[in-house]
Amino acid sequence: MRSLIIGTLIVGLIGAPVVAFGAVHRITIALHAQNGSRENGKAILTAEGAKTRVFVEVGHAPKGIAQPAHIHEGTCNKLNPMPAWKLKPVKGGRSVTVVPVSLDSLLHGKYAINVHRSFKEIKHYVSCGDIAVQK
Repeated sequence: MRSLIIGTLIVGLIGAPVVAFGAVHRITIALHAQNGSRENGKAILTAEGAKTRVFVEVGHAPKGIAQPAHIHEGTCNKLNPMPAWKLKPVKGGRSVTVVPVSLDSLLHGKYAINVHRSFKEIKHYVSCGDIAVQK
């Protein structure tokens, strides 16, 4: 049992999904650059009971510009334009937000995280990742 706990902790530290008793407690989602932005990155979703902490990190983010980020219903290929949950803007390539939805609900729905170029260019997407258990 002790080695199972240690193994679970080690796996959790390297970014793989942490699973205990069949429930996912943390997952890393790949964010893929869109529209030539080069803003690839990741989102780490961590369960906090009925809420989820969302850490977003993208490379090549513009300096000094706040980039809106959201969780949308749908997939990166077909997003509902109305955000399901707003995330704190990405500043300096990073953002951390706690959203009022469980990680389990996000994983069992069809959602994606996207980042916009700026508030002025809200319709221009620069990065997106589908929320799903990565295999």
